[in-house]
Amino acid sequence: ILWDRRTGAPLHNALVWQDTRVDSMVAELAREGGKDRLRATTGLPIASYFSGLKLRWLLDNVPGARAKAEAGDALFGTIDSFLLWRLTGRHVTDVTNASRTQLMDLRSLAWDADILRLFDIPAACLPEIASSSEVY
Repeated sequence: ILWDRRTGAPLHNALVWQDTRVDSMVAELAREGGKDRLRATTGLPIASYFSGLKLRWLLDNVPGARAKAEAGDALFGTIDSFLLWRLTGRHVTDVTNASRTQLMDLRSLAWDADILRLFDIPAACLPEIASSSEVY
């Protein structure tokens, strides 16, 4: 989900795991470096299943989304992040959900700057990665 920080309104319908509109991006990245080019960092093959490329699609296809995301005025997250933000005002996700975006380095448990550049995703829109055992 990509939503407006000020209003809380989604900028577009949610893209679910089964959504394949990013298949052409997957094919391009696989051609350029192989399907496993990110596996050492993320543990995952490049595939349409993961939400990182879905975020890229939203930024590229929803009018004004990229500018808002770069300014920190649009926030991205899976359902857990959106619900937690709505309930507490904190923009966070846990490590397990962050790892399934294909944007997180498994060794550092942080968003990977090289992958963010590769996918053209501004870090300003991403949630803080935190433990799932904290009180929020």
